Amino acid sequence: MPEAMLSLKRVNSGYGKFHILFDIDLEVPKGKITVIVGPNGAGKTTLLNTIFGLATIHSGKVIYKGNDITHVPAYKRAKMGMAYTLQLFNIFSTLTVKENLLLATYDIPEDEAKKRMEEVFQLFPRLKERLFQKAGTLSGGERQMLAIAISMLRKPELMLLDEPTAGLAPKLAKEVFEAVRHLGDQGYTIILAEQNAKGALEIGDEAVLIASGRIVARGKAQELLQDKDLSRKYLGLEV
Repeated sequence: MPEAMLSLKRVNSGYGKFHILFDIDLEVPKGKITVIVGPNGAGKTTLLNTIFGLATIHSGKVIYKGNDITHVPAYKRAKMGMAYTLQLFNIFSTLTVKENLLLATYDIPEDEAKKRMEEVFQLFPRLKERLFQKAGTLSGGERQMLAIAISMLRKPELMLLDEPTAGLAPKLAKEVFEAVRHLGDQGYTIILAEQNAKGALEIGDEAVLIASGRIVARGKAQELLQDKDLSRKYLGLEV
């Protein structure tokens, strides 16, 4: 198995005294897309919040690049190379597309920032067409593309994506999934939490199925997709 970028060891977490995740053991391989799937309310977002330092860890350890970051605050995790694209409130809607992108490159040398911008526009040419448009007027799919682009500009070592296709029409959801797969092919390490289990498993490398705050299955994404019993019981899929 490839080198682990991130490991969770017997992690129990939630918010304050509210316990949501139980005994989570997770290995996220470097340079792969790890997909987190499961029913509504299973704990997928809480798992991402736990990784990024936005949840209360009651016990267990979070290991990132060989370092114990269990009690490291979120802003320091961001400085360590993590980027978290939230499902909602992930762009500045009153600013233009260009202004959103420039904010992500404020501390990057100009030549490098331009290079990274071009990489973003190659993946999301639609953003280049809408550079001077207010981000709040973009379509749902374009907003998610912008949010992912903002993370890309930071060149994160670990990218967390929470439900990037939520509420999108199938065509736009497919475009977002294709973009995530492209990032995976470029060597990004990605954790993708998704309600659209079929679409996520089709583009993922590794997969974890979570239900009621516990991991109930793990393995290769394609294997999980083809498991009829798990797909029907937890994901509502007919394989």
